[in-house]
Amino acid sequence: MPNLMKNYLTFLLLLLSFWAFTQKSGYKVSILQDGKNIKIKKHEATVNQAPFALVYKFTGKNDWALIAGSNDKITNAYQGDVTSQLIFISNAEFGGADGYFNEDKSIRAWNGDIETTIIYEDATHHRFDSIYTKGKWIYGVRTIENLSTRESPLLVEDWPSKYLIIGTAKTKYNNGVKETTGTQFFKLNFIKVENEFPYTVKGKEYIEEGEAEYQDGCEGCGNLGSYKFLSNGKEVDFLRSGSDTGGFGNYTQIGDQVIIIEGELSFTISPDGSFMTHNKYGTIYNLVK
Repeated sequence: MPNLMKNYLTFLLLLLSFWAFTQKSGYKVSILQDGKNIKIKKHEATVNQAPFALVYKFTGKNDWALIAGSNDKITNAYQGDVTSQLIFISNAEFGGADGYFNEDKSIRAWNGDIETTIIYEDATHHRFDSIYTKGKWIYGVRTIENLSTRESPLLVEDWPSKYLIIGTAKTKYNNGVKETTGTQFFKLNFIKVENEFPYTVKGKEYIEEGEAEYQDGCEGCGNLGSYKFLSNGKEVDFLRSGSDTGGFGNYTQIGDQVIIIEGELSFTISPDGSFMTHNKYGTIYNLVK
């Protein structure tokens, strides 16, 4: 009896493997970075450790599951056969509903425990940040700047591993049962990109040099200015010099220049990052240590 059961399970696995292998995915995934197509050879590609995009090529309405990570579990799945990959991605749990248009520019990188659900219903209901068509094909671009993990969100630049495994598959539900087809796995090998300017303000806080000068009749006026750059590398919480009202906005750092709210405010960072200088007024802001 045990041998009969073993033979049956072996036959079942072979059947599943053959079925999975013969499934036509009906879609293709490619990689785009800095406007250039990155070739995937033998399920591997090399990219800069910086934001990139997944481009789905497909027709009609579709739902996909996407998983990502770099621990032993997902790496073993990547190195396994199509059947093991199919089973692995099928076991990923629903990660929660996301909004349309990929506003956070992110995917979940939970090593296959939970998935990112990507959908396309029509041109105004989808989870890509942009779409375009060419002939019968629809192209959905999913930009990835952030990787959501169990502990905290990370910028792609801060991912701790030298590589990232990504798996994706088409999904549908029949009577509450998840069906997965067209599984595709690939490995992104990261090249660390060094900033030409050696210091980044990401996660740092700066406070205006000097002493606060409070004003009679204006409670809160006369505060020292301060700028707290969030760890996501793109947002800043700030208080202008002498103001009693805080502000919040986006920033970019290009070399030693920090630009806030599309140039409304700008600063020059010292080479060691210990202070920054307001480009218009020359005010010094010291790093909070």
